[in-house]
Amino acid sequence: MFNLDLKERIKRVAIYLRKSRDNEGEESDETLAKHRNRLLDIAKKNNWEYEIFQEVESSMDSNRPEYQKMIHQLKESFFDAVLSVNLARVTRDDAETPRFMRLLREEDILFVTDSERIFDLEIQEDWQALKFTGFVNNWEYENIRAQLRKGKIDSAKMGRWSNGSPPFGYIYNRLERQIEIDKEKAEGVKLAFQMVIDGIGVDIIAIHLNQLGFRTNRGNLFQGNSIQRMIRSEIYKGWIISNRLKGRNTYEGKIRPKEQWIIIKDAVKPCIIDETTWNLANEKLDQRKRLSPRAKQRRHGLSSIIKCALCGRTHSVTIRKDRNNRKEIKPCNKKNQLGERCYNRGINYNTMMELIIDSIGTKRKQIITELENLKEERPAIDTKSKKINIIEERIKKVKRTLEILQIQLEEELIDLENFKERKKKRTIELDNLQKELKKLQDTTAQDEIESKETLIKRLDFFLNNWQQLEDFKLNESLMSIISKVIWHYPKGSKEAPKLTIEWLE
Repeated sequence: MFNLDLKERIKRVAIYLRKSRDNEGEESDETLAKHRNRLLDIAKKNNWEYEIFQEVESSMDSNRPEYQKMIHQLKESFFDAVLSVNLARVTRDDAETPRFMRLLREEDILFVTDSERIFDLEIQEDWQALKFTGFVNNWEYENIRAQLRKGKIDSAKMGRWSNGSPPFGYIYNRLERQIEIDKEKAEGVKLAFQMVIDGIGVDIIAIHLNQLGFRTNRGNLFQGNSIQRMIRSEIYKGWIISNRLKGRNTYEGKIRPKEQWIIIKDAVKPCIIDETTWNLANEKLDQRKRLSPRAKQRRHGLSSIIKCALCGRTHSVTIRKDRNNRKEIKPCNKKNQLGERCYNRGINYNTMMELIIDSIGTKRKQIITELENLKEERPAIDTKSKKINIIEERIKKVKRTLEILQIQLEEELIDLENFKERKKKRTIELDNLQKELKKLQDTTAQDEIESKETLIKRLDFFLNNWQQLEDFKLNESLMSIISKVIWHYPKGSKEAPKLTIEWLE
């Protein structure tokens, strides 16, 4: 029963629920409902405020959004205790368990089980007891994983599908544990393979399928990457490949040596694509991949720098042979997934370069003014404080974006793949901003003076020498001082063209 002193500390609890697996398979929803009612009874009996965090997926899912949400709120001191059936229901991963326990101890949060036992991890006996429980849970967990892996390998050898949701073009027959062709979607697969063989790029194929009304299994628009994954997948020629990944999923796992793969040929009959067609399409993809490095070698002074203000695409540089080999920044013309074109216009290359050089000159004057203010200790212009405020605001926005992403995932407004990709980018951005903020906060006035003096030297060198630099070196020098140039010149707009530069400092 409850320790009364510990019980008095608890006002608000986080109730955590998820399904578990054993050697017989996954628990029923009925069992989960019983656990939920039991934990709610405990919270209500003790007049605790509570918030429920319940995973939709099973306990084998390594990407648990509700768990991550709970951990975030625990760090913000929203709760006095975590209430769960036992520690195994929260985590039994040998890496995550000690992290979770350490968080509870550091934040002075109690752990309560459905037997009404309260663990205070500041007390050594409670720490050791829960740690031992975690060890047993991890041992059990690894045994279950080994059994599931063995079962999956056995299923693959029998030609049964055990790789999760079937790919686009197939449906899963639960009775036979086999996949079967979805005739309507299979037409989209056949079309994609034929278009690749005809030499059409995957981005164009994605647009074409979208325009015809095809959507991915999650109901999303096709992207070039999803078409490429489709063409590379051996399932379309009837093969089932298992034991390819060492790890929990495509994003975190590592590919095993090929000799460890379990390859079952002719496992799916009939298959959507014959082997000859599959091989031809994959050879075409390989050819396009081999061509891409040569295209990347054509580097101009403004390569990869000019970004479309409307869609974010990089404006490429072209040489107009019909106009005495004049260089131009090409119009954007990027198509979205429905084939609608962007309408940002291009500009003469030399004109763009003049605008950039003028901006660099203006930037130099601004830095000199800031340097003079620093040396004279003028309080009127506090550039450091301004920068700190700007970075702090950007950090708040990124954190808010991450919170919105989490909500979108929970509300099923975005799929898991897009969530992971967007979260990864934002997490990297947040990490960089926090490092930049710390560096700025630790920077003394003398450090800032020396930094600006160095920057002025770099700008002077560039302004004095840029006309003599070869394209490769010019591009390299520009990218050492400029993050990107955002170009805004919509077709049909009466507004003057606008250029915004994001600087590297």
